[in-house]
Amino acid sequence: MQTIVWDESLSVGVAKMDAQHQIWIERFNKVMEAVSERRGATEISKTLGFLVDYTEEHFGLEEARMAETAYPDVDAHKDRHNEIRLTLDGIVEDFREDGPTEELAGDVETFLGNWLIKHIREVDMKLGAFLAAQ
Repeated sequence: MQTIVWDESLSVGVAKMDAQHQIWIERFNKVMEAVSERRGATEISKTLGFLVDYTEEHFGLEEARMAETAYPDVDAHKDRHNEIRLTLDGIVEDFREDGPTEELAGDVETFLGNWLIKHIREVDMKLGAFLAAQ
């Protein structure tokens, strides 16, 4: 089971974004743990639901900040957010249909874990640098 550990290499230099990313990572790790241990459907559903809700909240705040500051890469950044929204929707649907399977654990680990780290390091770092320069 992959877990993500927050360290300074994931800092985008904006305290609020970093704090939100830390919570996102914590929730990702809880979903991974719940799915890989095949805990009860209620617990997994609740944890996955929180991750989906928190992702939406985080993306909404980022997108509002990009609009406020006329961030030049706003469309590309929002496209990346929409990709993860679709991925999360697919994972939730798979869980509803099949429960906590090995395949679901793999999907959560591969898609969310890899996407999260890549998104922070490649996309959010650019946004953080832009906001810090404002």
